[in-house]
This record gives sequence, C-alpha cells and structure tokens, in this order.
Amino acid sequence: MAGVGRNSKLYSGPTAEAIKRQKGICPHCNRLFMEMDGTVELHHIDGNHNNWFRLNLVALHRECHQAQAVHRKRIKDGRTRKRAVRST
Repeated sequence: MAGVGRNSKLYSGPTAEAIKRQKGICPHCNRLFMEMDGTVELHHIDGNHNNWFRLNLVALHRECHQAQAVHRKRIKDGRTRKRAVRST
C-alpha cells in the first residue's frame, strides 16, 4: 500500500501543499489518501473559486468533495460542469 508520502508526489501546486498540510488525511472522512482511493480534489472552503488563499483550500477524496453542501446544490440544480483544477 502506498501512503500519503508517495501519493502526494502525484499532485503538484496547491493540491500537494494541502495534502502535506493535512498530513495525508481527508478532513471529511478522516481516512488517509491512498493511491487506490482514486482522485484527490481541491475544495474551496468558502465556495469562491477565485479565493486561492491557502487556508481556504483543502484536499478531499472525490466522493467527499461531492458530499460538500455547495456541490450537492450544484448537482441538484443540474449544474455539474467540470472545472479544471488550477495549478500554480
């Protein structure tokens, strides 16, 4: 099993920084990020995709990201447009 150390190298920029800051743990489900978990996504806590302040960003499993209230509303309203993750 590859853990967070190896998995964080698969990501760059703000996503990798968030994974390291969170010590490899998803704050939604409290599980470690593992390669077999699939995609790790970057979540803007305040819902503002223009706010790239590091404390506004958390790494979440894809399933945990979709469980966030702001995303549940978009899915319910039919607004499921995919957005590219910005890498800086």
